[in-house]
Amino acid sequence: MSINVVLDGLFAGATYALVALGLAMVFRPTHIMNFAQGEALVLGAAISYQVVALWKLSWLVALALVIVLGIVMGLLMERLTILPLRLSRSRYAWIIATLAVALVFQSLFTLRYIDVPALRPEPMIAGQVPFLGNHIAWQELLTIVAALAMTFAFDLFMRRSVYGQAIRAASHSADTAVLMGIPVPRVIMLSFVIGTVITALAGLLASPVLFIAPASGLLWSIKGFTAAVIGGLGSPRGALLGGFLVGLLDTVVRSAISGTAGDFVVFAALAVILVAFPTGLFGKPMEAH
Repeated sequence: MSINVVLDGLFAGATYALVALGLAMVFRPTHIMNFAQGEALVLGAAISYQVVALWKLSWLVALALVIVLGIVMGLLMERLTILPLRLSRSRYAWIIATLAVALVFQSLFTLRYIDVPALRPEPMIAGQVPFLGNHIAWQELLTIVAALAMTFAFDLFMRRSVYGQAIRAASHSADTAVLMGIPVPRVIMLSFVIGTVITALAGLLASPVLFIAPASGLLWSIKGFTAAVIGGLGSPRGALLGGFLVGLLDTVVRSAISGTAGDFVVFAALAVILVAFPTGLFGKPMEAH
């Protein structure tokens, strides 16, 4: 196994970690897993491809559009998920709602880029940098650093900001938070927006290297969900560690055996970790419940 395979695994893991971080952001106040989260990653890749590869504009324009349209997508996801949940009053309605949202966005991306196998623009920073006697692409290094920085910022936001404390309060008990004057619906909306923007930025960063197809959103949601469960639902550090574990296992096994074996080992590792740590590596019993 070469160091390049490990570096590629860390890069893929950083992408999974950002998807898991977006899932954690939504999970904290709502206690639901947003299976449409991967569509935000496809959004970031699609905007990057459209702006940089087709329109020949700068990455700054792509970054601005990803943030703006990520906010819009987050608001739409919140309305299309929470409203059916409230109207149906079923504890399982979120599964159908989030899957339906995923299929809607997947159809839109597929129709727009029907003849595009992969949304792959040119890298932000071309070339490679020496690392431990080998080389790593600047784009991969930028994605890994961005995942670490966003995880740290997310953790700081949750612990120090007023809205972060409101999200933590809503995650413990939404009814009690309402009685204490916390606008829980606004907190939930903010969580969807922030989670969507984080995942869309992951798509922007990873699209020049990874194969991101217009219809691959659900696959990214599953990999991000696996990383989030391994690390512990709702934990930013768990999302980061789970993402790196999934990325390394998947990449190393794919390189040594095959892609199918990589998926099998990842899900087998998920089963083993949940037997040993039912709430994940960094999860808390309340979050698991």
